Amino acid sequence: MTLGEKLKQLRQEKGLSQPELAAEAGIEQSYLSKLENDKSLPSNDILRKILAAFQVSLSDFVTDELVQKDMARLKQIPDIEQLIAQKSQNQFTQRRNFLLAASISIVLASTLFFIGYSKLIFNEYVYHYESIGVVKDDEPADIFSRWERYYLNTGEELSALQRQKKQKSLSLEMAKRRVTLVQMTPEYKGPSFTETVAGGRRIYKLDNLMSKKIRRPINSWLQVLGVLLFASGIMGFVLERRLFKLN
Repeated sequence: MTLGEKLKQLRQEKGLSQPELAAEAGIEQSYLSKLENDKSLPSNDILRKILAAFQVSLSDFVTDELVQKDMARLKQIPDIEQLIAQKSQNQFTQRRNFLLAASISIVLASTLFFIGYSKLIFNEYVYHYESIGVVKDDEPADIFSRWERYYLNTGEELSALQRQKKQKSLSLEMAKRRVTLVQMTPEYKGPSFTETVAGGRRIYKLDNLMSKKIRRPINSWLQVLGVLLFASGIMGFVLERRLFKLN
């Protein structure tokens, strides 16, 4: 639709004759006829008067159909040229934001999918560490397994009966000190680690047989969310081609 066709269409929709519209706009009928037949181009002032007579705003008047059909002539009217430039800038900003949102969606999707797939944050393997008792500060780390060597076989001369009594006493003491604690953790702390506690230290050793893999649904959900966001990002690029057309 050309500018003249648009003016004629609006006049007919308003139920106005050429003389009536010309009178309301303060222009000659012959000039209006030339405008409707695209034989002349209105100035800024004339266009404002005609639109005022139609009670139509410039933004409502300048439709996409009109711009596409009569762009070259429309840009000769300053008000319309400014409006087209503003619309073009707004469209560029919207298009840039649309593409930016789609790109962020794809990057976020890839990150979430990787985190879920690799179990990087939410580890699905639980390590079983076990400590059988508190080791005193002056005792070796293997005191619970070799206490006889350190406390019984000291070279002290004892009769068989004395040795038996001492062995029984030490055995009872070590049995009382055996208080097993377990730590289940998704963090691998090596084959063993030590914690300082009251009365000495606890040495936790890794038990591979008791360590196990557990299912954490959050990793699956992260992968699903990643796929959905990735699809949204790709769809965003597809829709951008259809929603935004460069003039």
